[in-house]
Formats: sequence, structure tokens, C-alpha cells
Amino acid sequence: MTRHKSVILIMILLLTLLTFASAGAEQVSKIRIQGPPTAGMLPLLWLDEQGLLPGGASLEIFISPDHQRGISLLASSDLDLLVTGVNVGAKAYTRGIDLHLLNVNIWGIDYLLTAGFQADSWRDLEGRSLCLPLQGGPLDFLARYFLLKNGADLGEVDFVYLPSNNGARTFQLGRLEAIILPEPLVTITLNSFDQAVLSFDIQEEWGKLHDGEERIPFVGLFVRGGFARENPELIDLINEYYQAGAAWVRENPAEAAALAAEHFSQPAEVVQASLDRIHLEVYPQAETRELVELFFSEIMEFYPEMIGGELPDDHFYH
Repeated sequence: MTRHKSVILIMILLLTLLTFASAGAEQVSKIRIQGPPTAGMLPLLWLDEQGLLPGGASLEIFISPDHQRGISLLASSDLDLLVTGVNVGAKAYTRGIDLHLLNVNIWGIDYLLTAGFQADSWRDLEGRSLCLPLQGGPLDFLARYFLLKNGADLGEVDFVYLPSNNGARTFQLGRLEAIILPEPLVTITLNSFDQAVLSFDIQEEWGKLHDGEERIPFVGLFVRGGFARENPELIDLINEYYQAGAAWVRENPAEAAALAAEHFSQPAEVVQASLDRIHLEVYPQAETRELVELFFSEIMEFYPEMIGGELPDDHFYH
């Protein structure tokens, strides 16, 4: 989206806001949101700074990587919105938690780094250690999926599971031969460890197996079902503003990096460099659902428990 189109979008949203306010909708003073210190939170931080919500409503934003606590708070009506993994939200939904996917905003931010060698094929990881953040998680699924699809023997790969920050430090100490990391840890690791080689873009690897479609639905914005039913116009407005905020991040990487440095305690220069490898964008709902269902259908063949053992029904999608 060009800067001109972004300005037009914000003007349209302002007109929508005036219509919303004049309709006499019930006012909400505070909207509680939790999400991890990643790019998917930046549009919400931008929105809060702009003060554009009706009736002086503000966003109470909690930065936390504890996704399960976020699900628990949302289930107990102590949160209204949650930024988390698309599969995390799907698993909560299939287990009976009343939430809906409002949008998908980050489409893969992960890369395979190798120590001192370039992997030209996934089979090059046979006989080597591969570090992943969570057994049974999205990157564990993707790693095993790519290995199998490329003819590698899973029994010949030494899988090591460490949280991403710990894994990155261990990799930088030369104690691991390969690791899959998200941004901005990719940029930090490449800058800190001269043996690190960026071998594979996980999104490109997905595209090779799906007719060039590289978008992997990783991170979504979820809304508590009760809050959405009570405030449908407000939720639609927040979703539209989120899209404007995502456009602002793409068009203003230095300012977005400064916002991340303020709220995430991450160096602005690292965040700005990492934004070049982060696909932050919201697509139309029908297109998004098609991409989510493609991802979930592949998950069902490998790790169905990642999404609660079944595909979410229509009500999962806002």
C-alpha cells in the first residue's frame, strides 16, 4: 500500500468513526489486549497513540509472551483481544473457549540458520542437531514437514528443543549446528555470530510445495466472543484501524522500530533491520480463511493436536 492510499484509508476510517459515534452505540472506555513483543502488536500500539477510538476509549495493552495465560484471561473475560499464534487460538476454540479470529497479521517470520555451513537441501541436516522452540509446535511441524517432503530421514536428525531466546544463545556459542528462529532473533544472531548462515527462508520453502504460495498464517488477532457480540461496530472499526496501523509500520520502519524499542526493550536498529524480513499485512477475510485452512489441513496430517484435533468450524472466523 502506498503512503497516498494509507492516508485515504485513514480518512475513510475517520468518516466511519463519525458514523459510529452518531449511531449512539454503547461506549466502551477501555479495551484490554495482550500480545507478545512482536511486530503484530505494533499496529495496536500505533492505534493507542493516535487516540482514534470513539468516546475516548483507550487500549490497555499488556506485552507478554505467555500465550496460555492470555488464553486463560480471555476465557475468564479478563481480556478482550489477544494476539497469539493462529494454531494456539484454533486449539483454544476447538476446546470450547469462546473466541474468534479477527485477522491474520504475520505471515511467517522464520528462517533456518546453520553454523559454519550452507544447507542446500533439507537432507543436509541429517547427522546434525536442529534446534526448535517447542516440541509439537508450529516450527516443529514445519521442520518435520519440510524434512519429510524433501526426502530426509527424521531419525537421522538430532532434534533439540529450547525456547527461542535460549536456543539463539546456545547456537551463538557454537553448540548447535542448525536452528529455526523468528525475527528479530534472526537479525540479532546474524549480527552476533559470524559463523551463522541464513540457509532457508521458511516461507519460500512453503511456497515450493504450494504452487508458489508463501504466506504461512502464523500470528492472528483474536477477539473474545462476548465482547464481539456486544460491540460489533467497535470490533470492525478496530480491525480496520489495525490494517491502517500495519500500513503505517510498513511505510515508516524507523518510527515503528522506535515504538518497538519503547515497548519491547529491543534495540531500534535491530527491529528496523528485521522488519525487512517480516510479512505484516491483513488480507481480505475470504482469502485469509483459504490460507488458514490450507495450513490447518497440512497440520492435521502431522500434528492434529496442534489445533485441537479437528478443523475449526465457520464460527471460528469473525
